[in-house]
Amino acid sequence: MALARTILAFALAGTALSSGLSSSAALAEPPTNTQPAPAPTQQQRPNVLLWLMDDVGFAQVSCFGGLVQTPNIDRVAAIGLRYSNYHTAPICSASRASLLTGRMPHSVHIGGHATAARDFPGYDAHIPAGAGTIAANLHAAGYATYALGKWDHLPNADVSTAGPFTYWATGQGFDRFYGFLSADTNNWDPQLVRDVTPIAHPQRPDYHLSADLADQAIAMIQSRGASDPQRPFFMYWATGAAHAPHHAPADWIARYKGKFDQGWDNAREQILKRQISQGLVPKGTKLAPLPDTMPRWDSLSAEEKRLYAHQMEVFAASLSYADFQFGRILDTLEAAGELDNTIVVVTSDNGASAEGGPNGLFNEAAVTGNRPPTVAENGAFLDRWGGPGTYPHYAYGWAVAGDTPFRYYKQTTHEGGTHVPLVIAWPKGIAAHGEVRGQFAHVSDIAPTLLAAAGVKPAEMVNNVPQVPMEGQSLIASFASATAPGHQGPQYVELYGNKGLWQDGWQIVTTHRYKTWDWQTAKTFDEPWELYDLRKDPGQTTDLAAKYPERVAAMAGAFDEQAKRYNVYPIHNLSDTAGESSQKAAQDFARRGGRWHYAGPTSGLASMIAPPVNTRGFTMTAKLNLDRPDATAPIFSMGGQLGGIGFYLKDGKPTFLMTDLGGKTVSVGASRALTPGAQIITLEVIRGKPDTSGVAPFDVTIRSGDAVLAQEQVTFALPFYFGIPETFDLAADWGSPVMAGYRAGSAFPGTLTDVTFDFNGKGGGGLQFH
Repeated sequence: MALARTILAFALAGTALSSGLSSSAALAEPPTNTQPAPAPTQQQRPNVLLWLMDDVGFAQVSCFGGLVQTPNIDRVAAIGLRYSNYHTAPICSASRASLLTGRMPHSVHIGGHATAARDFPGYDAHIPAGAGTIAANLHAAGYATYALGKWDHLPNADVSTAGPFTYWATGQGFDRFYGFLSADTNNWDPQLVRDVTPIAHPQRPDYHLSADLADQAIAMIQSRGASDPQRPFFMYWATGAAHAPHHAPADWIARYKGKFDQGWDNAREQILKRQISQGLVPKGTKLAPLPDTMPRWDSLSAEEKRLYAHQMEVFAASLSYADFQFGRILDTLEAAGELDNTIVVVTSDNGASAEGGPNGLFNEAAVTGNRPPTVAENGAFLDRWGGPGTYPHYAYGWAVAGDTPFRYYKQTTHEGGTHVPLVIAWPKGIAAHGEVRGQFAHVSDIAPTLLAAAGVKPAEMVNNVPQVPMEGQSLIASFASATAPGHQGPQYVELYGNKGLWQDGWQIVTTHRYKTWDWQTAKTFDEPWELYDLRKDPGQTTDLAAKYPERVAAMAGAFDEQAKRYNVYPIHNLSDTAGESSQKAAQDFARRGGRWHYAGPTSGLASMIAPPVNTRGFTMTAKLNLDRPDATAPIFSMGGQLGGIGFYLKDGKPTFLMTDLGGKTVSVGASRALTPGAQIITLEVIRGKPDTSGVAPFDVTIRSGDAVLAQEQVTFALPFYFGIPETFDLAADWGSPVMAGYRAGSAFPGTLTDVTFDFNGKGGGGLQFH
């Protein structure tokens, strides 16, 4: 989630297409009773494969009427069920915590995004030990458990290879983990972790993270043969797709050329017709009104249309490419004869994202600037959009279309933020094929449903800690019946002042913050409740609050009761976390006396716990003992080629570098290489006051011992925020390197010890905490 990480960056700164459908395995006769047997044998228990897509709206997959081709999701739907009334939390961390624990987001302390945590029970990002995950429960029942991809629901301070690892995947019931610890990552140069160790991605010219995650998933599934090939597995496959950055291979992007020239208005109308014809929404459903700032497609200039249409082409390619990789996993299971007894779940963590704002973003991190990029500025990256030289997000008009027919998008509590696709198939256990289920369902229901289907009773103890009951409800009765009860009773939803509650086909909801690309909202929480009859009006076109005030009052009372029960209070704005984070950063700075010291190399430090080299001048000293004179290696790095700062050896020559969000680089380097052996290296960066465009003078001095190797002033607009996944490393540079050409994971050519960053004195100026 871009904006949550943005807040912390501001605080530290102080200022602020497709594969064909393969045939499914022959279906076994379904059991006469879909309720699980009381104590199935290990061999009878099904595997579970759960693909959690990222920022994929209700109308963005083809089996839900969408214009993006996802034949392998369609393949699962054809042998299973589509749930047309499934709701999740409006943001990734909250929904993931709820899905995996079977409890309400605020109940497990992640009511918002983990990077915007607050010191209140519903928001501190510390999942209670008494809320064991589905992985922990299945593991106790003999399952192998694997997590791949995104893992971002953990405390800021724990995003470090120093640990603790309690809230990492391997501390939450998973045997193995392969993925990234942030809301998104660079699909071409991801910052990867295997279990608890940073690793470089495989080096091949056509590398893309979605393919890598499929490779790793297949390898994990097949590795069971080494010990117990009959052991069931639970796999949580959480791709970065289709969260920004929207990255896809060029040939996949080409498949969509011209497919979205019709624009978002026509796309919405076309999608709605498909949805009605497939029984996904009722006849007579009307499209939600457009957000009041969103232009009609026909009002756009030719330049705008060209840019926005291509943005959607790239998004579609990124999702279709991920779907193709998912199909490879299905093919592996089918070839092994395991698909019949595998429960396959496909869903999304929240609605489509509007965080790209009106024009989209050539680099997602640009959302932190004083103004969003113009059409012309984005247009300069048009030919590269979706490739390694960009970190893009589409314009928010496509999020509105991607949530058809619903209102708004991710981060809101209207239907567009929470009403997402859900597909469940289990050939051996679900007789119905290709059917739609309209029961209300909630993200907290996934874990208890899967445990029930697997015949696994929730554990009373996990890691010797007594467990509190799961708060979600099993949906297993819906496997056999379209009229069976779904999630019963009222269900709250809340995020950053946007509130809502569903009950008996109705929803009350508030419009508190809907410009989700602008986190600087500081409003009170007195917006009136709106009331919608979702059974007849899923697009929320007609507010019935004035007509049924008694219903509004009763539902508002239910919201208040659940808000108290599940730790929702105190409700706050996203912007409220900025001041608190700034204060914490200032306290940490004071506690350290403005000095950060490291005995040796370290990796993967999130920006909020790293030395603030991106916002202040500093003096760095380190003991360096080189093995050879011609090495290229980082002494320290923060960020990457699309926004970063680093101090490298380049062919043995000490070199200071800065990069901006568009990939422009400036450097100051020594004219000669260091000699091998022990020495003390010093980098002094005196940062001047920036002008109105953000350009500031940097006086850079590099020394080895007392000898000055380089001294120069450069002017540069160094962004204070480098992007969601970027971290601080010593003697390493994982992910996208600050220095082009450096290969992540390369061994440091010697030793680096006793490293100090001092932000006092004449080198310590710059953006201040306040």
